[in-house]
Amino acid sequence: MSARPPRWLARALVATALIAIPLSLLGGRYVRLGADWIDGDSCVGCHRQQNPRLVRQWIGSAHFDARVGCEGCHGDDHEAMFGMDGAVSSKVCAECHAQAYEEFGRSGHATTLADATGNGRFLAAPAAIQRQGCVSCHAIGRTFPDGGQGQCNFCHTGHRFSAAEAREPRACEGCHLGPDHPQMEAWEASKHGVVWRSLRDDTTAPTCVACHLGGAAGHDSTANLTLGRVASGAVLEGTPAPVPMKTLTRAEFDERRARMIDTCTPCHSSGFAARHLRDADEIKIVADGLLAEAADIIRGLERDGLIDPMPADRPPHPLAGHAMVLGGHQLYSDTSPIEQRFFEMSKFHHSVAFKGAYHFSPDHTHWVGYFGLQRDLTFVRGEARRLRAEAARRAAPPAVAAPPVEEVVDAP
Repeated sequence: MSARPPRWLARALVATALIAIPLSLLGGRYVRLGADWIDGDSCVGCHRQQNPRLVRQWIGSAHFDARVGCEGCHGDDHEAMFGMDGAVSSKVCAECHAQAYEEFGRSGHATTLADATGNGRFLAAPAAIQRQGCVSCHAIGRTFPDGGQGQCNFCHTGHRFSAAEAREPRACEGCHLGPDHPQMEAWEASKHGVVWRSLRDDTTAPTCVACHLGGAAGHDSTANLTLGRVASGAVLEGTPAPVPMKTLTRAEFDERRARMIDTCTPCHSSGFAARHLRDADEIKIVADGLLAEAADIIRGLERDGLIDPMPADRPPHPLAGHAMVLGGHQLYSDTSPIEQRFFEMSKFHHSVAFKGAYHFSPDHTHWVGYFGLQRDLTFVRGEARRLRAEAARRAAPPAVAAPPVEEVVDAP
């Protein structure tokens, strides 16, 4: 009869098994984490003291589960990291996420930083406004020195890099809200937003991702957009635009619209979806027409030298010099009252009318957008009449004064 092992040894073997078996199933990554945690010269050992929340986020991430450590994204050259403020090029992300990177490169997001930094308003703004009021959103389209296009952690924030977080509507709210593009507010006010916020069920009501990043679109957020694209939207090829807008061919329009209707049909009939989208198209076209009338009035005043101050009498525009600019690169400072009102009409009310319609918010479509457009146009018409009346009075010859009554009586 063999002797039993000592009780302490049996306990030690059981404890070792309880630790070793889970560690082997986990691939040993916690063993490595434990070693790095103790080593003050390792990435984890240093940053658990300097940035403990950052390290905890990483431990809870899919990167940790996939054994993607700090060096896998940041490299090991600290000088290079400091030079980039810790930012990681999307080309590094593309090594594992090639399809998402390629899809993002086709999207409107990919060019946002170049769009912003090349805009006249950006160039005319103070440096701090450029950084905090423009780049803070538009840097999602950052171009890195290695050619990487896009900043993935704008939606998948570090260091958790959660796909679930990026799918949340709130992930889009930081940039897609406000008077010039209230997509978030319009969606929240729509039946889609009301139902989703009540139930928080993606299978019952769509979120931003469901409509703009689903199916074949992937990370191309503009794949399903037609006339309601960013900024002032788009027009069909051959249609005059009142201000700078993107242009779509009929084939591009039809392809994009078909994709959007396919997105709607899990919940709606294709006919229902098509009718509502056609209404939004019509609202965009009506809004363009109101904007065109106002732009024509103002351009006529400028041709006749009736804008006050005239472009030649202002500080030069960063891109256009002393030429008048409406829409697109138009400035909101050092301008005339009628151009200032047109800026609000073009940048805010025109955009809200059609974006509200495409997001199915009656209030944004009508009272914030369409009513605002009509009010702006009424002002532009009235201000133009006033400026022309003043010019006519100035141009009229001075009236000849009638002789005094006494002179008339005494005349022979």
